[in-house]
Amino acid sequence: MRKFLNLTRRNCMVFLRDRSAVFFSLLSMLIVLMLMGIFLGSMNVESVTDMLVKYGGIRDAALDLENAEHLVQYWTLAGLMVVNAVTVTLSVIGIMVDDGNENRLESFYSAPVSKGLLAVSYVAAAVIIGTVFCMLTLTVSLVYIRADGGAVLPFAALAQIVLDTLLNTGIFAVIMYLAALFIKSSSAWSGVATVVGTLVGFVGAIYLPMGALPEGVAKVLKYIPVLHGTSLMRKLCCEDALAATFEGLPGEVVSGYREYMGIDIMMGTRNVGSRFQLLFLGICGMIALTAVILTARRKNISDR
Repeated sequence: MRKFLNLTRRNCMVFLRDRSAVFFSLLSMLIVLMLMGIFLGSMNVESVTDMLVKYGGIRDAALDLENAEHLVQYWTLAGLMVVNAVTVTLSVIGIMVDDGNENRLESFYSAPVSKGLLAVSYVAAAVIIGTVFCMLTLTVSLVYIRADGGAVLPFAALAQIVLDTLLNTGIFAVIMYLAALFIKSSSAWSGVATVVGTLVGFVGAIYLPMGALPEGVAKVLKYIPVLHGTSLMRKLCCEDALAATFEGLPGEVVSGYREYMGIDIMMGTRNVGSRFQLLFLGICGMIALTAVILTARRKNISDR
């Protein structure tokens, strides 16, 4: 246990000491914030207020605008949490690629430390750092929303967000470790990080809502874990804001908006629930873990 803790602590410290790695791991989140602040956020707010005017009858326009802004803020927060769960874990797993590229792995292998323990230490460090960054994002966002007049999320929702964050970071850390087993150089891993950082906003239906994507693209995204992880977060973050914003509107309007914004995911004609999404994410994690074990065994055999 002491070896595992020391290795995990070492991996965490190596990442945190590299300021450029920390910055670029958060770059996708900063891009989302910039896009939301410049025009995407206003577009989403306007679409909500237009819907309230069209279907809500006589309403308080000022209150509707305020509620719509807080709804979009919580919707954005949910996306940021999953973006961090992907990009931060990817950056931390990059430590393993750097260690292999600079021949530090051979030094670890010559020490009385099993390869399995070393692998788990990289994944554990990615989960720890990823969860910490997600919690910092959550805290700062909640303080901002509260200062802007928004309602605070209930304790039960916050507790579930923490659990879902651990699930997301754990699954994505294993997936990133699997990808790293096939990467031989730090420059190649940087290329992977660039591609993933660019795509994660689209895959999670953050840059564009689900309803704005082409039908074929939307169908493909429904089988990718990032979207379901984002949907779980949105349900927790947006539930109270949805109720306040769409109070008095027909249920069909609310359900249509939830589907359009990727809060609810339709697979076929069925609106999949949170239990299905948790199971789906768990299966994806198990598949990735199995692939990691099989790949590691093949590499061990080829190295003999």
